[in-house]
Amino acid sequence: MNLKKRILIVSGTFVALLLFFYACKSKTEASHSDSTPAAVLNGTGDVYLVDTLTSVIEWVGATPGNYQHNGTIRLSAGQFTVSNNQLTSGKFTININSITNLDQTGKDKTNLEGHLKNEDFFEVEKFPFGKFEITAIRSDSTGEKIVGNLTLKEKTNSIEIPAKVKIDEKYVLAETPTFTIDRTKWGIVYNSGIIGTIKDDLINDEITLKLKIVAAK
Repeated sequence: MNLKKRILIVSGTFVALLLFFYACKSKTEASHSDSTPAAVLNGTGDVYLVDTLTSVIEWVGATPGNYQHNGTIRLSAGQFTVSNNQLTSGKFTININSITNLDQTGKDKTNLEGHLKNEDFFEVEKFPFGKFEITAIRSDSTGEKIVGNLTLKEKTNSIEIPAKVKIDEKYVLAETPTFTIDRTKWGIVYNSGIIGTIKDDLINDEITLKLKIVAAK
């Protein structure tokens, strides 16, 4: 076999191995990013109703250059059920129209809130509410995880939230550290990299959230 044929065979084998490697890698990444909605928990027990005045969702949106805004969103309703001092279910309605910006004042604040509510982001006239429904509650070495279906703009994805939950005879308090969700999974793609936005106009796909949910028996 001449040298030219040997080089072609070796090159072809190398390319085939690369294709196999990346195919396997893609499958692994897809399984890790699976966000398929799951069956909602329908546990029974004592009902704890959400206190919409003290419960709050804090949000942060930023650019790759770390220019950012922050604010809050409120719940309009929700409940946990508890049996034997353990959560057995939970569902919550998110009042998207309540989205508020906290780091600006006056016209800048009003303009940003209006932009977040229009068709570029949450389209509150068409989709005034979102919802979150618990599908699983897990514990591991890193702590508790609440898994659930988050619906925004009539699109539903499963997310996993790290949480600390305290339960007593009168109250349930669920708090989280900061965590992120990818807004593009809910069709919110304004100035996202996935639509080819130029670098100077990019807004991060990840929204940072932090929750405090208080519910009373």
